Formats: sequence, C-alpha cells, structure tokens
Amino acid sequence: MRNAILYHSMRIRNMFAKTLHDWAWAMTHSGFYAFAGGWERQGPKFRPAGAGPRGVWLAMMVWLLLFASGLRCVDAAVEYPVFGLNFSPYVRGQDPNRGVIVSREQIRQRLRIIAPHTRWIRTYGTTHGLAKAGHLAHRKGLKAAVGAWLGPVVAANEAEIRKLIAMGRKGQLDIAIVGSEVLQRGDLTPRQLLSYIHRVKTALPNLPVAYADIHQQWLDHPEIIAAVDIVLFHHYGYWEGLEVGQAVTALHQRYLALRDMAAGKPVWVGESGWPSCGETRGDAVPSLANANAYFLNFVSWAEANAVNYLYFEAFDERWKADYEGPQGACWGVWDNRGRLKPGMQAVFEGQRVSDHWSQPAKPRVTSPVIPPGNPTLEFTWVPPIGSEADLLGRALNVKPADYRVAVYIRVGEGWWTKPYDFSPLTPLGSDGSWSCDITTGGDDPRATAIKAYLVPAGYSPPIILGDAKLPATLDQNAVAWMEVSR
Repeated sequence: MRNAILYHSMRIRNMFAKTLHDWAWAMTHSGFYAFAGGWERQGPKFRPAGAGPRGVWLAMMVWLLLFASGLRCVDAAVEYPVFGLNFSPYVRGQDPNRGVIVSREQIRQRLRIIAPHTRWIRTYGTTHGLAKAGHLAHRKGLKAAVGAWLGPVVAANEAEIRKLIAMGRKGQLDIAIVGSEVLQRGDLTPRQLLSYIHRVKTALPNLPVAYADIHQQWLDHPEIIAAVDIVLFHHYGYWEGLEVGQAVTALHQRYLALRDMAAGKPVWVGESGWPSCGETRGDAVPSLANANAYFLNFVSWAEANAVNYLYFEAFDERWKADYEGPQGACWGVWDNRGRLKPGMQAVFEGQRVSDHWSQPAKPRVTSPVIPPGNPTLEFTWVPPIGSEADLLGRALNVKPADYRVAVYIRVGEGWWTKPYDFSPLTPLGSDGSWSCDITTGGDDPRATAIKAYLVPAGYSPPIILGDAKLPATLDQNAVAWMEVSR
C-alpha cells in the first residue's frame, strides 16, 4: 500500500512539475512569443509575433516560481522496480574496444530511461567517459556498483584502478568492483588480482569491495572469496545450453553451494540474463518469449530467496554481436533505442511466479541400495547432453570435511577424470553440496554417462584418460557412488 501511495503521489507531483516546466520552456522559446505577442501572418503561413515586455516579465515570474518551489521534472517511478541492472550506455555504432568516449549527456539520457525501474546500476569501466556514471546515477537516486575494467595491459589497469579510487573518495560509488571475469579469461593471475583488490581496499576502507566471475572460478579460488567484501557470481544458462525452464534451477543450486562456501559473506548475482535473439545453443533457445520468461523467473527467484542481484542487462549492445555472435546484441530489457521490449513490463507491474526452482527433475540414475543413515551420494542437477553446465550433487550422512567426490565421464568408449587429471577430487560444502565442472575437454558436453564416487579426503583416485572401464579400486574405496546416463 505504501509503495502504491508513493507511486501515485510521485506521478501527480511529476505531472504538475512537468506542466509548469513545459509552460516556462514554451514561453521562453517559440511558444513564448505567441503567448506574449500573438501571431502574425508571413506569406501563407503564420509565425510568432515579437515578444513585448509583459511576456518577458511573465516568463521570468514563471521561472522564479519553478525554482523557488523546488520542483523538478523527474521520471515517475514504477511500483515494482528491480534490485539492479547492468548498465552500459553505448548506442548504435559505438564499440568500447575501439576507444569510444561516452559523453555525460549520453549517460544521463540512458540513465533517465532506466532510473524509475531499478535501485542499483553496475558499470564496466572508469575511463573513456564512464567515470561520470556513478555521480549521475546518484543524482537520479540510484546506487552505483562501479567496476574497474581490468585486462592484460598493466597501464590500462593502472588508469582504471586510479580512477576507481578517486571516484570512491569523492563518494561517487557504493560498491567498488575490481575486475570482471579476469580469471575466467586468463587476463590476470589470482596473485595479480589479489594485489589490485588489496590496493583498492586499503584506499577505500569504508566502501565494500567486490570481484565478479563465474561460479567455477569462485570455487577454484577461495582466496579471492576471503579477500573481497561481496562475492559477485555470473550465471548464464543460455551459454551452458540449458533449457530456459531449467536455467534458474541450476542457478539456485549454484547459489546455495557458493553461499555456503562464502561462510556468511554476501553473495550477489552479478550477471544473469537471457537473449531475445540469436542462435540456439544446445537446449537454449534465444527468443523474446524466453527472455521474458527468464526475466520473470529470475526476479521471482531472487525476491523469494532474498538475493541481491544485478540483472544482465539494461540495454541491447549491438557492438557485442561482432564478438559473441548475433545473440551478443540481444541481452537487454530495453532495445538499443531505449524502448522497453514487449512483455518485460510484467516484472515492473509486479507479476511473479511461484517456486519451481528448488526441486529439479530427477535424472535417471542407478545407485547401490544404502540403508538410512549410511553415507549417500546424490545428483541434484545433471546438465543435459550438449550443455556446458556444472554437475551438482550432495553427500548425506557424512562429515563434509572428511570426504571428497571423484567424478568420471564417459565420452565415446572411454572414461575421463573430471574436472582435471591434476585436480581429480571435488570438495564438499559444509551442507554436503558439491559442484564439478565436467566439460573441461573438447567433446565433454557429449558425454553419455557420468559416475561419481564419495571417497575419504585422503584417498588418491586413479587418473583415467580414455580407459574403457573404471578400475575396481574405486568401488573398494568409495563409501557411496552414483551413476547417470544421458
């Protein structure tokens, strides 16, 4: 009720302010002359006649009234704004990889479109004009998670970090994000990334510092979790080839595992979305209908689970098609011209869906019969064939610190250790949950069988690289196992 009252009161206030603003504007432009001095004929047409003194005085009085009243024309807030949006202000023909500098006015215009619909924005750089975004977002009443874009070029990184710190010291940001997916791309080593994180934390002791990357990178680098104040993890069911109805289910399982690993540290979804056009990838079909469905499903999940998020993304970015294929240009809630895509308004109107993400469909599995109370291993998410999503599972009736999971997949006629031959064991979270990347090789997404063994932490499982059978020593040392065919 309070939100509805606020919403309608703001609309009335905005209508009055805008009417007064437009009236003053009209009188000091072409409309002013018509109001003050009437119209005069010029050939077959009319044009405004010259303004007299009364028109000048009247215009001045209106402008004084406008400023004295403290009214300003603001965009009407929607009743159900989302928590946050990823914000890139580029318009058609602009590619940040070609050194384009974004103007203050362009950022302001793009922010004006989305400001009523969100509470936070996230940006991806502090140079080439993007440093203005945090300050302009604050002027719109938004919170700003400002990112320093880091890559392999030290000089460019230095400029980004210096500007990020300067913005933080001026109060122009609310979260400082030190890099995005630099570990996934291999642009920086964990040690280099930690150095940047510590530098920003030292310079901005009163601001939360974050890093953003995909789920697996966080699991592989607990030292980064320990270093940051907020964990931002990225999840894209589309890129993993998941059917749109299963994408949030996989997200839910990964979020739970990462939240547990973070041990009380805030975990936000830094990026997640679905393209409205592009190429089919596995079971993932890009379409406007699926983009609408995912947006609604995702926001419903986040609100039901009290998860902070930055949805990807506000606007379509056409330049990305040159790097990611046609789907790269189609991730926006708004199109590149700033028009809300049909169907997206349902989220802002308050529509939500009920929980169907916490109970994934049971895969067809075989496992030994284990009496209640004995160690048990189960799969909570098995990605479909062709997908690059992680395998998710849970161990029951064991002390998680004392056990690990050894995972193998069958591709063609051979079995392979996963995730890597140099890292054959997957740790358990404190609730027994686990996640394993089973697509670290070329044909891995086409694996037709997956088998996992729950083994003591001190056990060294055999490294299997294409063998026709799994050795009996695995069965002899495992306390539980599970197999699935795809």
